[in-house]
Amino acid sequence: MLKDILSKKKLVFDGAMGTRLQKAGLPAGQLPDEWNLSHPEIVFNILRGYVEAGSDIIQTNTFGSNRMRLKKYGLEGKIREINRKAVEITRRALNPDTLLCASLGPLGDFIEPYGDLTKKEAEDIFREQVEIFRAEGVTLFNLETFSSSIESVVATETILSLGGEVIASFTYEPRENGRFTTLMGESPEMIARTFQTLPVAALGSNCGTGIHQMIKIAEIYRSHFNGFISCKPNAGIPLVQGDQVVYNETPEDFLVGTREFFKHDINIIGGCCGTDERYIRFIAQIVHQK
Repeated sequence: MLKDILSKKKLVFDGAMGTRLQKAGLPAGQLPDEWNLSHPEIVFNILRGYVEAGSDIIQTNTFGSNRMRLKKYGLEGKIREINRKAVEITRRALNPDTLLCASLGPLGDFIEPYGDLTKKEAEDIFREQVEIFRAEGVTLFNLETFSSSIESVVATETILSLGGEVIASFTYEPRENGRFTTLMGESPEMIARTFQTLPVAALGSNCGTGIHQMIKIAEIYRSHFNGFISCKPNAGIPLVQGDQVVYNETPEDFLVGTREFFKHDINIIGGCCGTDERYIRFIAQIVHQK
């Protein structure tokens, strides 16, 4: 179990998938997850690159592979095929001691009272995808880039009921006075208090900010959460230069930042948008020497 491993050592997560596929030619507006079927070797090479760079945990390319998101692309009929293929590709990329983790993103619609989606409908959608993974022998799930604790708790409880382990990860944006909140207005303190009472393997933050701001979020988490913590920052703030989107933090910034994460006893460190195997290599350089 992940908790048992984290009680003994810190781990390196993987890096970005979506921005890597975009650089590889994924057209704007196309679902990255579909490339599990149409471009499996590109997905494999990205994942294998992270393994070779030192990642201890590798995620499936399935952030948007729930029924609701797939339906927006006319792909709901391929839900089993896309998720199963993702597991196959990921397993092929792993070393014997690398952990496989299923990536699950938000559904894309708000749960009542903020939207029309009921908790039961959300649970059914999450359950469908989780059951596919469980049938493939996957036990670890990362709920990444969530902005609502209501939705994340529904997903978490669904996964736990099916015998899986959960990393519950949220995205925060900087606000006035140095504060951070999710899109739904929830602070890291609020999220930490909510998940302190749930048996998650780790509480996480990913995307939204670069490593310097993520360190501040990590410090808040550690002040309010007694369990294991995961952080996957972007490579800084995205900037548009011509027709290119570039990020303003370097792999060397992640080398320095990883040392800062250690000061706050962060247990899993990786990268999100804009990162690649160079960033993971520097993270691994620090994590694996401990």
